[in-house]
Parts: sequence; structure tokens; C-alpha cells
Amino acid sequence: MKFLVILVCLTVNYLWLKDFDRFDDAWFFRLSRRIESALSERTVDSGISWVVPVIIIYSLPLLVLSIVLFAVNGMAFGLLTMLVHILVLFIVFDRTQPGKLASEFLVRWRKGDVEGCLLYMRQERLASSETALDSQAQIAAFFKRNLIYRCFEKIFVVFFWYLLAGALGVLFSYVSYQMRDSHEDGQDARQVNLICRITYILEWLPLRLLALTFSLAGNFVQCFEKVKLSFWEFQPETDSGAALHSYAGCALSGLTVSVSESEDPQELSGLSAAEQERLIEANEIEAIQALLERSQAIWLAILAVMTIFGLQTI
Repeated sequence: MKFLVILVCLTVNYLWLKDFDRFDDAWFFRLSRRIESALSERTVDSGISWVVPVIIIYSLPLLVLSIVLFAVNGMAFGLLTMLVHILVLFIVFDRTQPGKLASEFLVRWRKGDVEGCLLYMRQERLASSETALDSQAQIAAFFKRNLIYRCFEKIFVVFFWYLLAGALGVLFSYVSYQMRDSHEDGQDARQVNLICRITYILEWLPLRLLALTFSLAGNFVQCFEKVKLSFWEFQPETDSGAALHSYAGCALSGLTVSVSESEDPQELSGLSAAEQERLIEANEIEAIQALLERSQAIWLAILAVMTIFGLQTI
């Protein structure tokens, strides 16, 4: 059933919901603020009081989902259970496809609209209003890193935890990311560190599996050698987006088309240095987009084989 659920979600997400960025997450933020506010008024300050809000914020959505799954279990030949799983994945999946993110960014990038690129990244939650990027190279590097990480967080992490732990695993990862991205300046540092560690643990194995997939979808030798050197590292302070960007760079080494090969030499001679730089970065963004799409296809193919041979259960 999991393979069918993922196919349905990807298809509907692409054909029907592709113009929506995501479902409204305001319900989660309101819930977490109310829980923290209520506990701050009633809880006596102690050595472990800071962890109580975290436990409740995790437990409440998971408890509600568990009750719903228990209530619909076995009803309508399992169709209601399947619909609940689909709804959970819809909430977690990104509404904007990676291909659309890249293409919309490149429309502005090729025009040299630096301000438009920054505004687009802020609209798509790839950058915050405080993000300071001073040059074309910084903007391109920032977008590539965040494009890869966004796809990883919203697709590959969801795939992995859905296959491993079902809808409850997906919801747990969703709550973790929401808590990580919504913490405020005055929040207890211990809570922030705990959520960051939980998120790192959630990403640790999916990140390495995706890096191995990059090696299969790109330059196997260089990417696989880099994966071997860092596979067993466990450093919660590591930036997952930067690590994936590095793996993708190795996977694309020797496979990307240079500017001189993709453009007419006579046209290149009339371009400024800044315009040539934009062409180089545009080629790299398109190559990263293609690498992510090939990697997604590999994961789906592996899941299909597992389903055919009965290696996956509900």
C-alpha cells in the first residue's frame, strides 16, 4: 500500500496542487504557542521543566493521528486508512515541485534580476528577510544549496520515514522541522539544541542514502569516494544542506556541460563576465535539478521492486 500511497500523492501533488506552495501550517504554530504559554504559567521551574512543552507538542498530534488510524483500521477494505496516509503526506510534501523552483528562479536569473531572485527565494521560504547576499556567486550558491536541501527535506526524508514508520513517522519528522524552523529568539537554548539533534538524527541515514543515490545517478567514482570518507560521521552541528551540495558537486563532476560547449562561441564573445557567470550558474542549477529528478526516480524504482517482491508491508 505504501508504494500506491506515494504514487497517488506525487501525482496529485504535481497535477493538482502544483501551484500551491504548501498547506497552511498556522495550526501548528498556534498549538505550540498555546502549549508553551499554558505550561509557562503553571509549571514550576525545575531542571527538566524545559523539556515538558517539547514532549507535549510531539505527543498531541501523534496521539490524535494514532486514534484516527485505530478508528478507521479495517474499514472499507483499508481505503479509509489509505486516505488518512495520503492526507498526512499531502500536509508534509512540498507543494512547489523542485523543477518549478529551479525554472522560476532561472527566469529571473537569466535576466540578471538579482533583486527578483532574492524576492523569489523569500516568497518560496528558501531565504529569510535577514538573509544578506551581496554578489551573484553568493546568490547562486545559496539557491543551489537550499534547492537540494528543500528537495531532501520535503521528498526524500518523507519517503524514508514513511517507508520505515508509516504516517506516524512522517508526522514526527514534520513536527520536528516545524519546531526547528519556528523557534523564537527568547526560546530556551536547551529546547533549540534538542530539536536540532532530533532533526539531525532524522536526517542522518536518509542523507547518506541520498548521497549514495547521487553516486548512482552521476559520477559514481568521485561521489562514492566522498561518501565513504564521511559515511560514519555523526556531528549534529553539520549543515545538511552544505553536505548534500558537496555530494551533488562530486556527482556532477565531469558531467555538467560547460558554457563554451552549450553556447555559440560568437555569442559568448559579446557577453560580459557577469553574463558568462550567470550562464555557468544556470547550467549548474539545471544539472542539479536533473540529478534530483533522477535520484527520485531511483528511489521510486527501488520501492517498486520492494513492493513486487513483498518486502514492504503497511
